[in-house]
Amino acid sequence: MYSVGDLVDKLIIENIKIAMMKEKLNSVAKKSDALYVEMYQKMMDLNINRSIIAKELDAKLDRVLHGEKNSILKSIKTYG
Repeated sequence: MYSVGDLVDKLIIENIKIAMMKEKLNSVAKKSDALYVEMYQKMMDLNINRSIIAKELDAKLDRVLHGEKNSILKSIKTYG
């Protein structure tokens, strides 16, 4: 099970992917309609993923506020 931090991390990554896809869409908008449609669909899929992660984060926060332990990995130093 993911911790709150894990879900926030996943949400940030998905937002970065969406931002990068928007930039790509702007660059191909006038070059190829077929490529634009393909990339636009990918961006829509990323938006769906973001929505799923956000809902899971909301649910996790609610569970943690009602007593569920937030699973956090132990920090283990393996160097130096």
